[in-house]
Amino acid sequence: MNRFFLIAIAATIIFSCNKDDDPALEKLTLLRQYDIAVAEPSGLSYSAGGNALYTVSDQTGNAYKLSLTGSVISTLGFTGNDLEGITVNPSNGDIWVVAERSRQLIKLKSNGTEIDRFQLDIEANDDNAGLEGIAFNSENDHLYILNEKNPGLLLEVNEQGKIVRETELNFASDYSGIFFDHSEEVLWIVSDESKTVTKCDLFGELDKSFNIPIAQAEGIVVNSQEKEIYLTRDGNSKMYIFGY
Repeated sequence: MNRFFLIAIAATIIFSCNKDDDPALEKLTLLRQYDIAVAEPSGLSYSAGGNALYTVSDQTGNAYKLSLTGSVISTLGFTGNDLEGITVNPSNGDIWVVAERSRQLIKLKSNGTEIDRFQLDIEANDDNAGLEGIAFNSENDHLYILNEKNPGLLLEVNEQGKIVRETELNFASDYSGIFFDHSEEVLWIVSDESKTVTKCDLFGELDKSFNIPIAQAEGIVVNSQEKEIYLTRDGNSKMYIFGY
C-alpha cells in the first residue's frame, strides 16, 4: 500500500480520537459570560444562601465574595498561600479553602477569620499538582477534595480533617474543580487539561461527561434546577455559564 496513504490514514485516526471531538461526550451551550475583577480565580462556590458566589485568587492569596454576574462584593479578611479551592457550609456559613503545595485544609469564619487548619497526609509526587478543588456535602458535613494529578484523587474528609475515603480517579488528565449537588447527591468535576465537566457519584464513578470549549477551567458550581453550569477560567479572569 502507498506509504503516504498509510500516513494519511494514521493521521485521520489520531485526529478522530482527540478528546475534544469525542462523540461520546455531550455538548454544552454557552449562555452568557462575565468578567471577574479577580486575578487567576481558582475555585468557585455558592454562598450559604445561594444568592452569591465565592472564589479564591491563586495570585493574591485572597478570597472574594462575588455576585452571580461576577462583580466583587467584598474581599474576605484572610490571606493564604497558593489557594486553589473554596467551599461553604450552607448551614452556618463557615468557609473552607485548600492550599495546593502545602496540602492544607483551612477553615474560616464567614468574615475570613481563620478557625482551624489541617494537614492532609496524601501522596505528593508533584508539589504543583496538589489540592485543587473542594466541595461541602451538607448531608453528612463531609468535604470532597481533589488532588489534581500524579495521582488524581478524590478525597472524602470529615470536619476534623481526617480522610475517611480516598479514591483514585481515571476519567480525565487532571482534576481542577468540584461541586456537590445536594438535589441529586452527585459530584460535578471539571478538568482543565481534558476540557471536560463530568457528573459522577460520590465514589467517583462516572455518569456522563461534557466537552467544554474553554481552557484553564478551575472552578465550578451547578444550578441543576436551571440546568446551568458556572465555570471560572484562571487565565483570563472570566466566568462562563453553560446550559446542559
